[in-house]
Amino acid sequence: MAVVIVAALGGSFLLIQRGAARAADESIDQALSSTQTAVHDALTSRSDGLRRVTAGLAQVPTYVSRVVQAFAEDDRAALLDQVEEFKQQTGSSWTMIVDRFGVLQAWTYDLNYFGEDMTGGSLIDFALAGDSTQGYWIELDDRGGDVLFQAVGIPIYDPERTTVHGALVNALIVDEIFVSELKTYTGSDVAFFSIDSLGRADVRVGTVPIDEVTTAMGPWDVASAFESNVQTERLELETDRGTLVGALGALTTAAGSPLGGYVGLRSRGAALAAYTRFERTVLWTSLGALLLAVAASYLVSRHITRPVKRLVEMTRRVRDGQYTGDLNVRSADEIGHLADAFQEMMSELKAKDELVHYLQSSSSRTVAMDPEKTEPQGLPVVKVPTNLRSRMLSPGGTLAGRYEILELLGAGGMGVVYRARDRELGEIVAIKTLLPEALEADPSVIDRFKQEIRLARRITHRNVVRTHDLGEEDGMYYITMEYVEGTTLKDLIDKRGALPVNVTLTVGKQLCRALQVAHEEGVVHRDIKPQNIVVEPNGFLKVMDFGIARLAKGNEDSGQQLTAVGSSIGTPDYMAPEQIMGEAVDARTDIYAAGVVLYECMTGKPVFSAPTVHALVVKHIDEEPVDPRNLNALIPQKLSQIVLIALAKKPAQRWQSSEAFYNALDGVKIKVAA
Repeated sequence: MAVVIVAALGGSFLLIQRGAARAADESIDQALSSTQTAVHDALTSRSDGLRRVTAGLAQVPTYVSRVVQAFAEDDRAALLDQVEEFKQQTGSSWTMIVDRFGVLQAWTYDLNYFGEDMTGGSLIDFALAGDSTQGYWIELDDRGGDVLFQAVGIPIYDPERTTVHGALVNALIVDEIFVSELKTYTGSDVAFFSIDSLGRADVRVGTVPIDEVTTAMGPWDVASAFESNVQTERLELETDRGTLVGALGALTTAAGSPLGGYVGLRSRGAALAAYTRFERTVLWTSLGALLLAVAASYLVSRHITRPVKRLVEMTRRVRDGQYTGDLNVRSADEIGHLADAFQEMMSELKAKDELVHYLQSSSSRTVAMDPEKTEPQGLPVVKVPTNLRSRMLSPGGTLAGRYEILELLGAGGMGVVYRARDRELGEIVAIKTLLPEALEADPSVIDRFKQEIRLARRITHRNVVRTHDLGEEDGMYYITMEYVEGTTLKDLIDKRGALPVNVTLTVGKQLCRALQVAHEEGVVHRDIKPQNIVVEPNGFLKVMDFGIARLAKGNEDSGQQLTAVGSSIGTPDYMAPEQIMGEAVDARTDIYAAGVVLYECMTGKPVFSAPTVHALVVKHIDEEPVDPRNLNALIPQKLSQIVLIALAKKPAQRWQSSEAFYNALDGVKIKVAA
């Protein structure tokens, strides 16, 4: 009988081992597939963003004129100054300018290196042929090793776009900081490598020891693997840390030739660690008493296989777009941690999915039309104030000889917003015209406003609407901005009332990310409100009007700005006490406004309301807000406390940075309901 029990126990161990290995391999394969997609998306987004910014700079008439004149006068000092300015404005690792013959004229990577013929490289050749392009670039470091860069090449045209005078190249380094961010985002180790003359991988940067990975990848002919698309298979690398399972991705030149690649790595030993510990526990127990061993093996097998199967089942549900369900795993070991992490991921995906669903079920669009006409059937009318109608631009007309007006998008206290086509760049933009009255109060306003626009143009982030430029025609100033398709947060709240907690957290964290990147550039928005927040159909949030809210600073001391909701220096419903009283404002002023926005998201109501503007601002200065849980019992106490801290009357008592605000919101964990 004992032999039978021992045999049964051994069989159970074998089944547990095989099931654990199979589940671990499935988990690793799923994670590596996600890693490949995430790394590819991150690289593509990085290159696309750099190309858009570089293309915009290459079309600025002043910059083009400087470069062409420097070419004509062989003025390297002017070219070096210009290339350094391009580098600073784009945040690139290095910037290069070549003339129309492909001869290197200025390069921030090596200021003394010039006169070299750079033709023959696809990135330069394509740019000189008039095409904007992107690809990967390799340079040698001080020790003779390869350094990988993501590079873009943009032609430098004359204003008529008939002659290419040269090319502008910008590059971003693939370094330890970037790969560390990828590891944080994907949960996988990541390594980037160049391909040597024998087609082998030479790892240059990674979150694992590069010599160890280079040695382990030595037998692999990665060049042939890329050519035959074998990179879809999984690699098994034997290292000092055990077996690492990897997935490859190619890095190519602008012409599509592979010159390097990346590999996402997962440790098989780490995936099996939890199962190994349980197995040892059962084994030692079985040596003490066969009966207890049988009971322990039964309990352990259930403890291991059930959560693993549940995890696999939930993984399939997430793959199919279903983000509900409860894992019901309460252990404190790696399986429990994995279950908690998976549950958190489901919660975030569910929140974003709900936000997208809100957008789909509440979609609306404002159309352009003559203010004197009635509302067209099925579509809302843009209501234009009477004092703005005489200044309106007509669809089909042009502004500054460059922007073709397509439709009217909205109107407010500062002016009118249009959708337009930039004929020079062939892109759709948004144009906001500014009331002359807002600019005539103080002659110094324009200079301050231009400086604010310069700062705002430096903000490049997926959660911020990009500000392009400030222009003037016939005494009317206007701002060109990125055009965003989406729905304002104000429209969502007005139509749906209080948003679910998960959706509110998603909105809050994306809003904090937008404020963080702006505050790091020294830009304070001063007019954060739901009307200035747009949610795209894919669930991404974008904040508008950075750099515009300071327009009427010259009138702040008078208090007259409070008489018109929507004025350029703030909206009373969302203004911090120090802003209302004309005191100095900083990043914490925006944090107060963000707290008011989240309060409205959670409850469907503004934090304060009053019949007059004067009564409203008095409440912001003196009255404590009602706990949002009194208006919506579904709000977690922790989230309520976080928002109330943001609404503190004194700036010193609020969150001291948008990053701290974000971290607090990120600490609120919402379980996905079954």
